[in-house]
Amino acid sequence: MNEIEKIADNYVNSFGEVLPSFKYGFANLKEFTSKYYFDFVFIQTNGEIPEEPPVAGGYCGFTINKKTFEIENLSFGELGILTIKERELNEVYEKIKKIKDNNSSLHWLKSKYELNSKQLLEVKKTIDSTEFKKETVLEQINQIIKATSKNT
Repeated sequence: MNEIEKIADNYVNSFGEVLPSFKYGFANLKEFTSKYYFDFVFIQTNGEIPEEPPVAGGYCGFTINKKTFEIENLSFGELGILTIKERELNEVYEKIKKIKDNNSSLHWLKSKYELNSKQLLEVKKTIDSTEFKKETVLEQINQIIKATSKNT
């Protein structure tokens, strides 16, 4: 069991018995840019996984932040939003990668985020000077947009 799975295991075990004869487990790790996501699953208190788990409402799963290891429960709606944001981040990353490779311009970025020329220049400098790792690029661009939007 790796470190993230240990954190997830400790978290689900902290609930104890959540329904008569059932406790939480976790399954289906899905990695996002800044978080890991796990589904909640029901496990019988004797450790067996039921063929037909009980039906219950509530959160569908939880995330663990990659940097802070903070845990957040998610509803189906919140998971959908996280998935949409992740898809958008991947689209932005791919477009920025094309800029880095000199195969595209920044005009789409200016209109998507309503950036002014100063912000656009800062983004371009960051793209040119950054070691190109997805998490680093996205984090730095978000910081630039936040910082320069306060100064406009």
